[in-house]
Amino acid sequence: FPALCLYDKWLLAGSKNCCVNFDWCCGRKVEDEDVFASNTDLALQATATNTDHASSNEEGAHKHMAERNEEERQGLLEDEHKTLIHRFLDGYYIILHKFRWLILAAATAATIGCTVFAAQLTQPANSDVALLPDSNEYQMHWAWKQNLLSNELAKLEGSEAILLWGVEPADTGTHLDPDTWTTLVLDDEFDPKSKEAQSYLLDFCDRLFESFGRVKEDYECPMVQFDGWLKDQSTSDTPTMAYTANCKGASSAPVPSDVFDPCIIAWSKDVNNMSILQVDGSVKVIEVRTKSNVSYDASQKLLKEEWTTYEDWLENERQDSAPSGVDKFYHSDLAYWWFDTNNQMMKTAYGAAGIALFCAAVVVYISTRSFVLTTFAAIAILYVLVAATACLVGLGWTLGFLESVLFAILIGISCDFVIHVGHAYTMYSGDVNRGRRSHFALTHMGPSILAAAFTTFMAAVVMIFTEITFFRKFAVILFMTILHSTIGCFVVFLVLCDCFGPAEPTKAYDAMKAKICGSSKKE
Repeated sequence: FPALCLYDKWLLAGSKNCCVNFDWCCGRKVEDEDVFASNTDLALQATATNTDHASSNEEGAHKHMAERNEEERQGLLEDEHKTLIHRFLDGYYIILHKFRWLILAAATAATIGCTVFAAQLTQPANSDVALLPDSNEYQMHWAWKQNLLSNELAKLEGSEAILLWGVEPADTGTHLDPDTWTTLVLDDEFDPKSKEAQSYLLDFCDRLFESFGRVKEDYECPMVQFDGWLKDQSTSDTPTMAYTANCKGASSAPVPSDVFDPCIIAWSKDVNNMSILQVDGSVKVIEVRTKSNVSYDASQKLLKEEWTTYEDWLENERQDSAPSGVDKFYHSDLAYWWFDTNNQMMKTAYGAAGIALFCAAVVVYISTRSFVLTTFAAIAILYVLVAATACLVGLGWTLGFLESVLFAILIGISCDFVIHVGHAYTMYSGDVNRGRRSHFALTHMGPSILAAAFTTFMAAVVMIFTEITFFRKFAVILFMTILHSTIGCFVVFLVLCDCFGPAEPTKAYDAMKAKICGSSKKE
């Protein structure tokens, strides 16, 4: 908002630029420039006046300050009535003030209604990210491909899930650097050598495949393959060297504990099976492949249902069947990567909303030095968030990958206007009723805010006609944000100030500062 700052600076300096004021069409008198400059100086030098008269008689100083404050108020208000935009804002404030309680009730009802409607924002029906509009040839080709029989059959086949023993589900990579990957974190408690553990792993797959199916018709779990290999080798007239040197004549699983590691490692090398990983002659990881009945581009609802079904089944296995040493297994599937990404994006979007409210509250308090105005600003920003989100729900949007990124942008824009008006509310020094403060804040900052809103609206209009979906959605969400930021500033925040605003907004801050500074001086 550099333009807003420049506009305000030029306005305070009494610029005659046609982009700043409307003197060229409204006939502002030349002598009014001097009135504007002097009244502005009064507003900016209110604090200095206190210091200049500190040594005077206390009663006379207070009287003089009251007179100067009154001159300040009258001069600034009269000056703000000169231009066309200020006269328009004057008329708006008269209506706002007259019907303030009715408008407050309507704003409260609108905020509650938008909150309820915004809560219906859901995740997308599928995980596809469309970067081009439906009319684009590439997007049309993609939509045509989705209807092919081969594509439908591939989706029905689901995807491949993996169950792991001996590895902890840890992420040791740098979370802020997506190019770094995790390293394996081994489970030190994994111990498949006991006969109970071997028997469990041998029978596990029958129950697993009965519940979820095989990833391939001819697939067998490594323990089942190992058991079959032992049976074949024990009855063979010419057993392999791997069997005779490592298995001590074992004919089937389970094998003796001291034989398990060298025998199964020898088998995995003999048949080139990659499901058994060892370190220094000890089995450290066992992998089992199974079927997942969803594909990566399924809806978040279906992905969550499949994930929950697997987790519930595995938890029952851990609690009821798995012996010690093989009871810390888990499952993973590439389909859940996108599922987890979408969930994290949604959490990030909501977390960003909370962070924005907190940071905006801090900035508002620093600029206004008033807890009451900070509360009003938080309410107005909350309205902007829920109203803009409700509009997006009404447009049929869901909170997908692109929308989550844009939602974070929405939150950052939503607080600017309110901060400026809150600061203007405190520019009067001393005890000034809430009506005058609200009126001054509106007429002083209103033109700048409207100018900023207009330029942002125009930028959004231009982006609506772009080809890339991201920019079109960004234009829509920017349009909605600025629209409701303007309403939140000129209606919600101002009506709260006009109804409940403090006459001395910085009184509590000044008293607290005086106590702290007084204590410091005494020390």
